[in-house]
Amino acid sequence: MFNQKITDLERDYFPSYHTIRFQDQTVPNLAVQDHFVQLTVKQGKDLTATQGIKVDHFRYGGQDDRQIVDAFYNDSTSESSPLFVYVHGGYWQMLDITHSCSMVGPLVRRGYRVAVMDYNLCPQVTLNQLMQEFTNFLNWIFEYAEKANITEIHFAGHSAGGHMLAQILNAPEVVTPERRRTIRSLIFMCGVYDLRELWSLENVNPSNILGLNAYKAVALSPILWNYTDAKSWSFTKFHVLAAEHESMTFIEQSRVFSQVLENAGFPTSFKLMQGYDHFDIIEETASDDSAIAKYLQEILKL
Repeated sequence: MFNQKITDLERDYFPSYHTIRFQDQTVPNLAVQDHFVQLTVKQGKDLTATQGIKVDHFRYGGQDDRQIVDAFYNDSTSESSPLFVYVHGGYWQMLDITHSCSMVGPLVRRGYRVAVMDYNLCPQVTLNQLMQEFTNFLNWIFEYAEKANITEIHFAGHSAGGHMLAQILNAPEVVTPERRRTIRSLIFMCGVYDLRELWSLENVNPSNILGLNAYKAVALSPILWNYTDAKSWSFTKFHVLAAEHESMTFIEQSRVFSQVLENAGFPTSFKLMQGYDHFDIIEETASDDSAIAKYLQEILKL
C-alpha cells in the first residue's frame, strides 16, 4: 500500500482536486473537468471540420455497444504508415471516443495513422470483463496492422487507459513474440496501477460498479504482476509519465510502476512532466509546440 500517512484517500485518488488551474472558480475541480470535456470534444470535431483529416469507423467486438475504433489519416497517409494507438481514461466509467482525439492532428500531420479505441464502461461490464475486452481489441488492432503491412506500432494510454494498456504485457496468447517486434513504444500517461486502496473508495468506485473485491483488486493491479519475459520485448521502449500537479499517490504509482518494469528487465524511463495536471497533459497534445507534444515527438523520433 502507498498511503500509510495519507488519511484523505478519497481526495488523493481524485485527480481533479490537485489542479492549480481554475482557482478563481467556485469549484475548481469541477471546472477543470468541464473544461477538459468541452475542449477535447472541440479538438476532435476540428480534425475533420478544419484540418483535412479523415476517419474510418470500425468495430472490434459487440454489435451496438462501445467496442469501436476510429482510425484517422489524411491524403498523405500511406496504408503501411506507422500506427499510433490511444486508450482514453475516465476511471473505467466515464468519457468516450469523442473526448479522446486531442493528439491525433499533430501525429497525422507527421505521417502517422492514429487509432483511437472506445470500450464499454462499468457497470455495463465489470473491470475484469473490460480487461478481456481490451485483450480482444489488441487482437483486432494487430490483425488490422498485419493486413496493412504496418511494421511499426506505438501505444499510449491515459489514466485508466494506462492501466488497461498494461494488459498488453499480460496477454501472451494475443501479443505473441512476433507481434511484439512491431511495438516500438508503450506510453503510460498518469495511470493507476495498484487498485488495492482504490476499489473500496466510494467516490472512485460507487456501489462497487467496477465489480471488485480485495482478491480481484490484487489480480488486476499491474504493479503486482510477475513479469518474466522482458527479453522478448527488446524492440519496445517503455515510457511512464506522471504530471507535476497530481496527488502524491498518482505520482508514486507511476514511479513505482516504472521501477517494477525496469527491475523486470524492460527498457523503461520515468518522467515527471513539469507544469501539467492530469487533464492538460492530454489537452495540450493537440498543440504542436507544447512540452507534452514535443516529448511525444521525441519518443516517436519525429
